[in-house]
Amino acid sequence: MNPGKIFTMVVALAGVAVSCVPLRLSTDDSLVIARDGKTQYTIVYADQATEPEKKALDELTNFLGRVTGASFTVTAESALSGKVQGIYVGWTRFAAKNGIETAKLGDEEWLIRSVGKNLIISGGRPRGTLYAVYEFLEQQVGCHWLARDTEVIPSRLTLEVPKLSIQAKPFIWMRDIYTTYNTMMPTGDMAKRHTEFLTRNKHSIGNYQVYGSPGGCHTFFQYLNARDWFETHPEYFSLVGGKRLPAKDGGGPGQLCLTNPDVRRIVVEKLRGFVHKDREKAAKAGVPPPRIYDISQNDAGAAECQCENCQTIAKREGSESGPMIDFINAIADSIKNEYPDILLQTFAYNRTEPPPKALKPRDNVIVRWCDVYSVVDLVRPLNHPKNFKNYGEILAWGKIAPHLAIWDYWISYGYYHFPTPYCMIQCIGPDMKLFVDMHAETMFCESEEDHEHGENFTALKYWLGYKMMVNPYQPVEPLIQTFMKGYFGAAAPRVDEYIKYLQGRIDKEADFCMVRNSPHKLKYLDLDFFRTAEMFFESAEALVKPGSLESLHVQRERLVVDGALLYLWPWLDRKLSPEEKMPFDHEAVISRYETNWHAQFKAFFSEKAQALREVKTARLAALFRDPKLPEEFRKLPSREVADFNWLTFSPYSPGRQNFVEDTEAAGGMTAAFVENKEKTDDHKKPLMFGVAGGKTVTLKPEEVPQDGKYHVFKIGRTNVKKGTTIWAHANRSMGVNVDRLVVADAKDPKVNVWDAYISLKVKGPDYVKASTASNGLWMDRVLLVKPPKD
Repeated sequence: MNPGKIFTMVVALAGVAVSCVPLRLSTDDSLVIARDGKTQYTIVYADQATEPEKKALDELTNFLGRVTGASFTVTAESALSGKVQGIYVGWTRFAAKNGIETAKLGDEEWLIRSVGKNLIISGGRPRGTLYAVYEFLEQQVGCHWLARDTEVIPSRLTLEVPKLSIQAKPFIWMRDIYTTYNTMMPTGDMAKRHTEFLTRNKHSIGNYQVYGSPGGCHTFFQYLNARDWFETHPEYFSLVGGKRLPAKDGGGPGQLCLTNPDVRRIVVEKLRGFVHKDREKAAKAGVPPPRIYDISQNDAGAAECQCENCQTIAKREGSESGPMIDFINAIADSIKNEYPDILLQTFAYNRTEPPPKALKPRDNVIVRWCDVYSVVDLVRPLNHPKNFKNYGEILAWGKIAPHLAIWDYWISYGYYHFPTPYCMIQCIGPDMKLFVDMHAETMFCESEEDHEHGENFTALKYWLGYKMMVNPYQPVEPLIQTFMKGYFGAAAPRVDEYIKYLQGRIDKEADFCMVRNSPHKLKYLDLDFFRTAEMFFESAEALVKPGSLESLHVQRERLVVDGALLYLWPWLDRKLSPEEKMPFDHEAVISRYETNWHAQFKAFFSEKAQALREVKTARLAALFRDPKLPEEFRKLPSREVADFNWLTFSPYSPGRQNFVEDTEAAGGMTAAFVENKEKTDDHKKPLMFGVAGGKTVTLKPEEVPQDGKYHVFKIGRTNVKKGTTIWAHANRSMGVNVDRLVVADAKDPKVNVWDAYISLKVKGPDYVKASTASNGLWMDRVLLVKPPKD
């Protein structure tokens, strides 16, 4: 099986095995679209059909033919001669004759109506008719497009539908889930199937540009860049700690001074220029112009202005959103008469998340509230008590903002390289309903796909997400069951049991979001969890044909569990009593992990992407099998050496540290020191490392290794307790927390006493004499070793 063939195989499997819509008994009002593989219906299209309407025609003809086996005649309305039983698609004269004013329908609004034995499938432009076809195929025929590789096409030689009168449109008009699909390096065929999945599930992007220039988020620096203005007008930028901080390319470290009148004037001038160019471009392309223009704060923790004028508003309004709303209102007032159809977007994000006390956004302002992941509990809906802060914010913004946009986080960045068995599908239904109740108009879900690790049930998350963005008031459970049956086939009941078990275990975990930098603290990931999960997946795999698409889907979910088990193996083992052993065959789990990933890569990835990921998987498997401890520690009992290699490092704590490939490092990966671009002396400081709150070691210049290789340095005896971190570099921004070794309430205080070591590599002239390499500091592991017994 390869990416180019999966889709055809799925069609064959789904068409034979799945029938999701019950047969109906004939009534006088019903329409028999096909009987015994034959049809009396003609599909009629409007003479002046647009491209999306032509696509709708093709999709309807294709899927009705595949479902019923019938051959449908397709004709233009002007070519009709005599009466026919017709399915009229698009802006037909027949629709107008029957009182349907298609031009008054919204651009995504659809209409499905039976007239006698005829059927009208139509909608607004550009996408209404296309969505009408998909709505008909889903709700009346039983077709579903569950994932890029999975579609459900029932076999129904006799297809009968009731009398219909349906008119609807998506509750949210801009719907997008950001998945970084491009990291799979898709082939042309893969990209085509990805686009088809999005279109058939009513993804809203692609027909024309929603956001105008210069972009859809974090745009301050594109309106007023320090490169152009800071030297001559530092007062245009945020005052922080008595200093003006520039807003550079990419944003930060500063923001704009939002109360400076010249800043407001320049932003308005720039905005008019963007609008003018965008409208010229749209007119040439024959498409509507952008509806939203973003003017929002820089990212990366850039600091808001602390000048007297800005802070007067911030203090009065009780939030940094005060100066922001005051600023965006002024810009909105400047262009509302000239461009009454434009909405200006700004963010409620980080320090601007809490709404102002008295200020309200103008009618031509849309506030994009960000459900910031550092606060929200990802696995529980916003109305859960754990999420009271964010829940209060969205309710408050809903009361004062005439237009609301949502930026939701459907990923936990804290588990950056750790496969974490969790899912958040239980949040999608209630959260979407909440957002629409607060009159949200646009929805962006940040959910980067992590193809090597990730979470459980991402495919379900994406499909369910699009369904609920279109209609958040529909029941969720039937949708989930539709997905499970179509995606996992005969294994669906066992996989469904696993979902419920997983969610039940997580519900008992008090602080899921508080351990985003230390997933080993997730209490539910214990041996009982892995035993039970193994039981579910063993039985699930036994129910599907080996090598089938359904089998690959089951294995994808199992990979998350196996990955977590292997990552946690040494730490779970350490919790056992001296006479106990892990209840799994270590080599068998590693081999299954390798085999299943190889099958995933071969089935779903391009050859180029597959080659890259095979290398990464092999590197991981080698580290799981043998971490290759330094020679002096290899003969020690495994529970007397704790190896904190890159699998245990956090990208956020104790400071920012990047993960880079390094064939010389333990496990082929290392943490690289991230330089402060504002400083030039990061590597001129003495090479230092130590234990937070404990011993510090400072190497003399002559003690610094000159060979550019990793060396293990002894820090010394340390009593490990909660929060203990081994660090490197004078600013202590590199390191790893080692308190997973703490034995709480230990009767023998020696239990928590260890000897600490750190493995570092340095390069560059600030460390190595006469070196021509760039300065750099890398940490590939920290080792804690039990001291020799007295």
